[in-house]
Amino acid sequence: MPQNSASPDGSVLLARLKAENLAWQALLDVLQDEEQALIAGHADRVALLNTAKLAQLQSVSDHARGRHGELLAAGHTPNHAGMDAWLAQIGLPDLNTRWQRLCTMERDAQALNQRIGSLIELRLAATRQALNVLIHSATHQGGLYDHAGLAVSAHKGKPLTAA
Repeated sequence: MPQNSASPDGSVLLARLKAENLAWQALLDVLQDEEQALIAGHADRVALLNTAKLAQLQSVSDHARGRHGELLAAGHTPNHAGMDAWLAQIGLPDLNTRWQRLCTMERDAQALNQRIGSLIELRLAATRQALNVLIHSATHQGGLYDHAGLAVSAHKGKPLTAA
């Protein structure tokens, strides 16, 4: 593509990359909120964030699909190497800066998602452990503990209505 005809395409691509960057940043914001809610143990907050997270994931996905279509139309492969080649062909430094920022945000989102998965697994393990304690105490009539953590025997006393 000649340099002089790249300018209009470059400005359109720059606007699209800016919009995609905004979508990625919004996704990162939701993921950070989710991580903080998990750390604080606010399960209800995590559930509320699911709708926002799904909307942001859809937005990021829509932008990526559009970019992939444009890459194919420009004769490049719809991947990082194709994008790098296309940006080199257009030759605008702002485009490369936006693209690198987008790649960084993608890596950040993947890392956040991994941490969130680990936090969820920790919460699930704690819940499983608590359930196992409850099931054991319910089935063995023993193994109960008071608020201080001391063992309490489960004994059968007189019913409350007994004289």
